[in-house]
Amino acid sequence: MKIGLTSDTPSAKWCWVSEIGDELYAFEQDVLLKYTDKLNFELWVCFRCLPKAYEWKPKRRFYKDENALGMDLLIEEETIRPFVDGRYHPLSKDEQRLIMGEIFYNFLIETFKRYKNKVPGIAEYGEELIKDTHIWAIKNKWLEL
Repeated sequence: MKIGLTSDTPSAKWCWVSEIGDELYAFEQDVLLKYTDKLNFELWVCFRCLPKAYEWKPKRRFYKDENALGMDLLIEEETIRPFVDGRYHPLSKDEQRLIMGEIFYNFLIETFKRYKNKVPGIAEYGEELIKDTHIWAIKNKWLEL
């Protein structure tokens, strides 16, 4: 099982979303490779950091022709750079990672639930992958205990 990553984020110094997202290449090596013979599809992940005003909605889709399960995730700018008392207060990289980790993990769970009977292997190995993902996410500070 392989991962494909992309992002749509501001290039501003306060936004770490793209860089943090790249940490999922380690997730591929540490977790996903274990499922290469069990889950025969690619996992495509896009992290978007956009203002609420764009009204972007997270999406998931199975691309049958490419044999890929896509997850298009949203991290709202206002969440990682709140405007308080007349100025912006960007969150630290570690705080942004925890927000992204929670969004990624919960979206993966919901995606696997929706595609359990539509994508081969998820019914048999999805729960195991979710458990391994949880362990990896805690170990790599994507989730708290």
